[in-house]
Amino acid sequence: MRVFMKTKKILILATCAALSIPLFVSVAQAEMRETSVGPVEYIGGYPTKETAQKFYDELDLQRAVEVYLWALPMASYGAMAETKYKLGAGDHAVIVVDEAAESQQLVLTANQDTIYMSGALDLSKGPMVIDVPPGLLGTMNNIWQQPLVDIGGPFSPEQNKGGRFLILPPGYNGPMPAIAYHVVKSDSNTVVFYLRAIPLSKDDLPRLQKLVRTFKQYRLSEAKNPPEMTFISMTGKKADFLTHEGFEFFEALSRYVNDNPPRPQDMAMLGMLETLGIAHGREFNPDKRMKGILTAAAKEGRAMAEVIAWHPRVPKKDLHPYDGSPWKKIFISEDPTFHTPDYLAIDQRTRYGFEAIGTSKSMTVAAPGQGSQYIAVYQDDKGQWLTGDNTFSIHLPKDIPAANFWSLSVYDNHSRSLIQNDQGHATVGTVHGAVANADGSFDLYYGPKLPEDVPEANWIQTKPGVGFFVYLRLYGPLESYFDKTWRPEDPKQVK
Repeated sequence: MRVFMKTKKILILATCAALSIPLFVSVAQAEMRETSVGPVEYIGGYPTKETAQKFYDELDLQRAVEVYLWALPMASYGAMAETKYKLGAGDHAVIVVDEAAESQQLVLTANQDTIYMSGALDLSKGPMVIDVPPGLLGTMNNIWQQPLVDIGGPFSPEQNKGGRFLILPPGYNGPMPAIAYHVVKSDSNTVVFYLRAIPLSKDDLPRLQKLVRTFKQYRLSEAKNPPEMTFISMTGKKADFLTHEGFEFFEALSRYVNDNPPRPQDMAMLGMLETLGIAHGREFNPDKRMKGILTAAAKEGRAMAEVIAWHPRVPKKDLHPYDGSPWKKIFISEDPTFHTPDYLAIDQRTRYGFEAIGTSKSMTVAAPGQGSQYIAVYQDDKGQWLTGDNTFSIHLPKDIPAANFWSLSVYDNHSRSLIQNDQGHATVGTVHGAVANADGSFDLYYGPKLPEDVPEANWIQTKPGVGFFVYLRLYGPLESYFDKTWRPEDPKQVK
């Protein structure tokens, strides 16, 4: 019996060996897979340490690029507020553009038609008050460039009659004044506002320069005896209000995230930021690996923003105000916060945040005779991009639908700021003395040299090799603009 059992055991072992069935030790099989990050190795279905690192590098890069695009509105207004502070703006000081924006002042799509006054409020120290005289038009935004209140115009609580606004910090539950204010509740500590004083001609400038200097702002705690205001003139000064580039983009974003309380609607993206080392209440201290990834992400994010801006994936009927025309709407969304009933229009938000600044209800609602309307053009009637190598003309038919005035301004497509040229200005229009044709229409020209027999007031000098785009602004837009019985002609190359 014992011999039989021993023989049986030997047979079982021999059979298992013949069938290559391991009894006690399992040898995991290595597997190579081809992926977007290159060939990677798995052991028994588990990623190796080296494979995990490759995918984490890719994951961090992808998240950083998405965060770049999502955060553009905050990054832009945060940088703008910082520059204002550096220039001297504060609790009792604002920036004033006394005559017109100047090309050495880099700011997204500024105009050269109006006097501008702008400021930044820091609500972390408590409520602020602004006292606005009648006749100024503008908006106040949180750091996300979402409108908190329109000032002046049809959607302002003071209906362009002037008024006193009380701006409250996020979650404020402190004492309130006994007298009446227009109360504005902010969901960010950083608030940016701008106001325009609109001239009908250059003769109005001295009066409007005095008007903006009647504006006041101060802390609510100072209401009984407000300190004297300081108005910082930008005339002749250089300044850069643009979003930070490269790794500095994320360094700055960390500051803005720390300076402002988290909002429920931002939690998903703030969660992505946290995995990159940026979070509210946390010091930003990336290692060499993460710094390299964020530097690369800022470069790639900028390139993607350019694609989204210049090649928007938007249905033509929504993007173009006129069929078969290269003119484009600047603001496509019907909501200034880019929310729809079903989702956040993220690409439209990115496109606007890359190219322009500031939002208001009046930008999205037709109000004939009030406010302003903008459209832009980047290509000519043949689909060729506008660049300074060629000369282009734009014809505006007679009866331009602007109750106040109109203008065409030229912007460098890299900085999205006023094009810099030997003329020192980048705008033609009513305030700038554009010369009409005999029938009341206008022909405007854009090129490196003044064409023959063209009034200089109807020409903007461009630079060879530099791409540009043009904004048409209508102040006090009339019904013929909204019903499209009037429309600008498309740019044409001048041979």
